[in-house]
Amino acid sequence: MVRIGIVLMLLWLGWVSGISVVSAGTRVDTRTITLVKAGHEMRSVEKEREKPAMQELNAELLQGAIHRYLEQAWSQKVKMITVAVLDPAEPIPVPSGILEFQVVSAGSDDGLGRRVFPVSVAVSGKTWKTIQVLADVSAMIEAIVPTRLLRTEEVIDGVDLKTTRLRIHQWNHPFVTDRDEVIGKSAARPLPPDMPLRPTFVKLPLIVKKGDRVMIEARRGGLSIQTYGITKSSGQVGQTIMVANLDSGRELRAKVVAPSLVQVDF
Repeated sequence: MVRIGIVLMLLWLGWVSGISVVSAGTRVDTRTITLVKAGHEMRSVEKEREKPAMQELNAELLQGAIHRYLEQAWSQKVKMITVAVLDPAEPIPVPSGILEFQVVSAGSDDGLGRRVFPVSVAVSGKTWKTIQVLADVSAMIEAIVPTRLLRTEEVIDGVDLKTTRLRIHQWNHPFVTDRDEVIGKSAARPLPPDMPLRPTFVKLPLIVKKGDRVMIEARRGGLSIQTYGITKSSGQVGQTIMVANLDSGRELRAKVVAPSLVQVDF
């Protein structure tokens, strides 16, 4: 018993190894136990290494992908887009790698408000999964508005216009956002200050007005005949109006070609 106690003490102190201890007919190989335990630990480490490293796909990344997609689709009509992801609300585990996103077009991109966007996710160039993302989309534009009351037929100048931020309900909105679409045209109806303009609110200005004295020109080949007349109605360039020949009093159909000039066919 004294010998066995000494051996156990030496093993505990780490001074000897690989010694078999026999007691009451039972043999315990301490080296075997140690090696078996080490083998289990190594296999556990290897299994952990075999598991793919993961990362998280959160709402901010999906929001950015949808925002870029809508900016590209609506850049000509919309000034500012806001996207708020509602679902998925919790981060999604994704295999480690470089994430790439592609919003799959649903065939209709005119919707604002609550929409579902299919987002295809790729990891390091390989497609991983398509996620259905529920998001709330809103947009604003810089609409063109008058700075003062514009009366019907009044020609619009640059100083008569300004821009204002306007929330819209569909991206394909009917409002004017380019000042050049309005400048030089005339009001088709009274336009109060700060009213967002639509294309139908303006028109080409009248070049001649009813009762104007105009030159009536008739051409055929190299022959040109001119006389004066009085317009019986107002008109824009390219429109056909009635004019009365001052010499004969005869009324003619003539096309407006320039201020104070109309042409007739003969």
